[in-house]
Amino acid sequence: MTDTLQASAIDRQASLRVLAVLVCFAFLCWFLLFSPWTEISDYIHNEYFWQGMTLATLTLGILTLLRQRGKLGRLFAFEPRFVVWGFLHAGFLYGLSWLGVFLVTAIFSSATAQLEAIYSTRYQLDSAIIAALLVLVIAPFEEIFWRGLVLEELLAILPPRSALWIAIGLYTAVHLWAMNPMLLLAAFVLGAHWSLLYWKYKSLLPGLISHAVWDVLIFVVFPVPL
Repeated sequence: MTDTLQASAIDRQASLRVLAVLVCFAFLCWFLLFSPWTEISDYIHNEYFWQGMTLATLTLGILTLLRQRGKLGRLFAFEPRFVVWGFLHAGFLYGLSWLGVFLVTAIFSSATAQLEAIYSTRYQLDSAIIAALLVLVIAPFEEIFWRGLVLEELLAILPPRSALWIAIGLYTAVHLWAMNPMLLLAAFVLGAHWSLLYWKYKSLLPGLISHAVWDVLIFVVFPVPL
């Protein structure tokens, strides 16, 4: 019994170490993608943001798939309702985004400039290419990493409420590098929503579909007017 408990504790510690390394790598990637503080990160953000985001999310996603290869059947569990819920939640978040932008810009004049900074990367590539990258790589692999690894691992060792708060906090904090309050607010609301979707349905598919559809709507098809 003691040996079993010790082995379990060692496994948890090993999992936490792996998780910590990958989260630190994600923070480094997001620094290079969003930070205006260094010449190289500013250059990447203003010239090669979509290529960088694609490479970062793809790398983190592949590492997650390798790490979680024994859980893939459960992580990608499919039910027809997951597709429906994914689209419905994308529509809800899109409407919430419009409402949030309307309210915040009406109260804080500085919010418009922050939103313009977020949208500035839209002009780096053709909109069709951006849409394809969002749907095929960026949104899916973000969900695979942040929910399929970070939240999944935390749920395995912590009470659900603690795991959810930490996972949401990490997803929000990784966007701190941009020094953009509107981006942080969006990351918090969206991260909380997609984390709760994963916790409720125990599958990545509802959040993955929601994330991909919302990304394309908000960045390509019907951007929020400023």
